[in-house]
Amino acid sequence: MTRGQTRGLILEAALACFLEKGIAGTSIAEIRARSGATTGSIYHFFGGKEDIALALCAEGLTSWAEAVRAVPAEGTPEAVIRAMVVGVIDWALENAAMHRFLLQGEVLAPVAARRSEMVDVMMEARLSQERILRDLTARGAIRPLAWDLARAIILGPAESYLKALAQGAAAATPEEAKRDLGGAAWAALRIPGADRDKSISKVGANAGLKRRRVQKFDLL
Repeated sequence: MTRGQTRGLILEAALACFLEKGIAGTSIAEIRARSGATTGSIYHFFGGKEDIALALCAEGLTSWAEAVRAVPAEGTPEAVIRAMVVGVIDWALENAAMHRFLLQGEVLAPVAARRSEMVDVMMEARLSQERILRDLTARGAIRPLAWDLARAIILGPAESYLKALAQGAAAATPEEAKRDLGGAAWAALRIPGADRDKSISKVGANAGLKRRRVQKFDLL
């Protein structure tokens, strides 16, 4: 077994343990037993349980950041706004265990905020979102709002819904959430009377295609 495989098994086992018992309630011995790794190998890769939890946070945030950076390569401004909502919801559905852990891992936020790699991941995601919103604003497609307010309008309700979904308290289905929250975000940001049918074929320079004909926004 390679070093990378051993590390992956430790993280996979830790994720399962953290979801079952919480970070505080999980011991290194339980992670060792579930992963099949030796105690020595666990401490070779990680300084302790907190480091394992932070490594999981880093993996989850990196995956989430990839999702929020992707929008349709072509489409109307409405399609772009809706895609931002759909992308976040789809990521949480496809990574349900990691999403639940990140919600649980909010207790690590003060520590994570001091880790440069996590700060960099979050900053990259936010800059990508800001670039999308700046482009749409410059095209006269959405109202000129501070980007953090626009982001809250677009993603805040989706994040609230996903938290309820993870807790088993959501009344709406994910498909209803994608449709209705995407529509609400567009209705809140659109400029009445603007040409909503004008296709956006390129929303950023040096953009590369991603699966389902999407593109990532460069940061510079």
